[in-house]
Amino acid sequence: MDPSFYRNMSMFYGAGPDRNPQAAAQEQPPDRMDTSSGSKSAPPDTNWTVYGPDVSRGNLREIPNKVDDSDPRMRVGWASGSSSKTKGVGEMGWMSSRDQQPLLWSMGDDEATPRASDQASHYPYPDLSLPHPSLHLDFRMAVTLNPRISVGSTPFGHRNWISFTGGRWSGSWGSGICLPGGQDSQLIIGDGSAHLQTNYILQTYDDPPAHIVVKTHGWRTGPPEILAQLADPEQADKVDPSSYKFRLFIDMETGDERYKDKVNCGMWVGSGMRKGAEVIYDAYRLS
Repeated sequence: MDPSFYRNMSMFYGAGPDRNPQAAAQEQPPDRMDTSSGSKSAPPDTNWTVYGPDVSRGNLREIPNKVDDSDPRMRVGWASGSSSKTKGVGEMGWMSSRDQQPLLWSMGDDEATPRASDQASHYPYPDLSLPHPSLHLDFRMAVTLNPRISVGSTPFGHRNWISFTGGRWSGSWGSGICLPGGQDSQLIIGDGSAHLQTNYILQTYDDPPAHIVVKTHGWRTGPPEILAQLADPEQADKVDPSSYKFRLFIDMETGDERYKDKVNCGMWVGSGMRKGAEVIYDAYRLS
């Protein structure tokens, strides 16, 4: 913008009529008024420009100790020495309460994360000893599968739908069969890993039998070439189960009085393998 614009504006305001001294004094905050004498403060000198050498209205330089207190421009600068004091939050009405707060965000990048030597101090209750959970083999299950149905590529990955034709199970708290009709909603991601999510019903050998709903979810992961062999029914039996990971979380529920205390609210983890047209896994109870 043309500097002459500021000069013309300064001349315009300088040539204007003087303001009422009494009204100017009423508009001025109490902490800025000069109470040392009964004389009225002179109106501020507005004959300055942004291109002029006088920058005392900003914070670009420190104001000398010996300044004219009657000049309003001197009251918003940085005055050093004993004559300058820090004003309280309530006194500086020309600043918002937010702007008057001290700057607390002074932590450097190297201090944002606790040092390795300080990690122990951030460990909650280091002297407190909690009960250790334990695992024990609770039951084994073998489920027979129908050929998989490929749903195709979806927004979440390649979806396969695999239904169950039946199966059998036995464990520390009972035994029975897997009813036909369960299914695995299998999702294959880019590296060949499979996310497994199954639902089916167990039936006990009791008379009358009890029925238990089983839900599992987990992952089958491993080297891509091993996972490719598992996807081929002719090669799946040749794959060593220790060459890949087949891990599941298992939940069970029932309303049968004979089994609800044994399976409801229980927690299991499973380790499985593929064997021909079957999936076999051991379920370990977490206690």
